[in-house]
Amino acid sequence: MELNEYIDQLPLVDHHCHYLIKNVANRDERLARVSTEADDEYPLFDIKNRLAYWEFKAEAQKFGSPAIVPWANDAEYSAYNQRLFSHYHFKRLFIDVGFVPDDAILSLEQTAAMTQTEVAPILRLETTAEKIMTTSATFDEWWQKLQAAVKNAKQQGYVGFKSIAAYRFGLKLTDVSRADAQAAFTQWKNSGVTRLTSSTVISYLVWNLSPLIIATKLPLQFHVGYGDADTDMYQGNPLLMRDFLNEWSHQGLKVVLLHCYPYHREAGYLASVFPNLYFDISLIDNLGPSAMERVLDEALELAPYSRFLFASDASTYGEMYAVAAHRFKRALTRHLTKLDFVPEDQLKNWAAQICYQTSERIYLEK
Repeated sequence: MELNEYIDQLPLVDHHCHYLIKNVANRDERLARVSTEADDEYPLFDIKNRLAYWEFKAEAQKFGSPAIVPWANDAEYSAYNQRLFSHYHFKRLFIDVGFVPDDAILSLEQTAAMTQTEVAPILRLETTAEKIMTTSATFDEWWQKLQAAVKNAKQQGYVGFKSIAAYRFGLKLTDVSRADAQAAFTQWKNSGVTRLTSSTVISYLVWNLSPLIIATKLPLQFHVGYGDADTDMYQGNPLLMRDFLNEWSHQGLKVVLLHCYPYHREAGYLASVFPNLYFDISLIDNLGPSAMERVLDEALELAPYSRFLFASDASTYGEMYAVAAHRFKRALTRHLTKLDFVPEDQLKNWAAQICYQTSERIYLEK
């Protein structure tokens, strides 16, 4: 089988994605909004002049979607999504349940049925910490409950953890003392604000939950780089994580860097020097389709192919997943085809690792 045919039929494990939504009205506007990381106030006119929106529409039309109107009924909508996910050979979806894109989200069970894939959740640490804070009177009570949530996560069906420290203050994680963490927690608790933004509290929980996460054998994902307008991308550079990685990756913590653009080269470097560190270029594969091949080439300049993963970071509509799969497999095929000094069997082995094998190994370890 030729390399391009082999990659085309490979199953995909989407190790980082979000909720799909039900068959609802305003489909065209929602499809446009999900094609950008801009806030809702950003002009729709300009969104519809971005390449991603047009590729989403093209993908919808390719599979027979009415594109700008909802489906006539739920059965047709479900059948359409089954065509999308089947065509690109999606096998598993690991969904970050800490982000809810719409009040019309499908449950994990509904998503599995509609996509004909195996679906499992990822536990977001900061969101969990926020929920527990509202029911905890003291720092000690909060910390005990948070530790229990991590220890029991695997038994609850979670296949990994995620931190959004980059969204809240950045990736310069430090080893914070318990006394400082307790004082910062008390200040947070008394503020009346549920959203956790304290660098002290977040550093403490990520740093000190790491031994428990290692014990679960599950990975810890980090948002890196590209994201919504409220993230300070300058502080989202994974090179800032050096102290954290020196402490925990050598002890067995499986760290997965998500998105990474425009720090995909930095992420690839880190994957080449730190054990147990993996990364992807999700979100650029569907929101920056014209850059996909270049970014993939640059991401793999230094990184082992055994540390690189497929992910979409898609949400809301199946078209976002489909564009990611389409662009990723095409870029991967073109990248590997250029490596004429590597035996074809090895190229196929790398492709399989990237598309699904490595994700299954690190997330589903018994």
